[in-house]
Amino acid sequence: MEPTQTIIFNRAQIQQAVQGMAGEISAWIRGSSAKGLNLVSVLEGARPFTRDLKSQLEKLVPKTEIFTQEVRIKGTDGTSLLKKRQWQEGQIDPKAIQSNPTLLVDDLTDSGLTLRILKAELLSLGAKEVKTAVLLRKFGETSGPVDFCGFDLNLNRKDLTAKGLKDYWLFGYGMDLDGKQRELDEIGWVEIR
Repeated sequence: MEPTQTIIFNRAQIQQAVQGMAGEISAWIRGSSAKGLNLVSVLEGARPFTRDLKSQLEKLVPKTEIFTQEVRIKGTDGTSLLKKRQWQEGQIDPKAIQSNPTLLVDDLTDSGLTLRILKAELLSLGAKEVKTAVLLRKFGETSGPVDFCGFDLNLNRKDLTAKGLKDYWLFGYGMDLDGKQRELDEIGWVEIR
């Protein structure tokens, strides 16, 4: 039996969250003396979110030049994707990173490991300031270093276990479900038993 797919956020809700985050981020940008902003987008999932966030920021801080760079992270042993990560591909321009504040953009944070690894890497390249923007945070504060968040699902692992669930798999708006449904402009989830 196929697991039930449930839509949890529609297009309007997503765009409202992106606009709200853009407002918070633009206040941060205005508070700095930088002329530009680096958006470092985590592939593949964050691509639509980064695109829409950048569009909103361009409206709110039109005099700020926004540089977008993309990186990909992979699990290092295939069996424990959430336990070990490494930089897979994507070149970061150190000169840009050193010149302007950096916003690390991801679609989802679960354990926070990807954000911690990438933030450390960006700081090692000489970034003066790195903040994180995540559309979805699954487990509240335990999901890692998030400065700007669209939706905090605030799931609790004990509650999931009590329901007979291991987790929820999120899909749509860049996130895939078995390689499909990235193109949806809404976000859904499937129960993992």
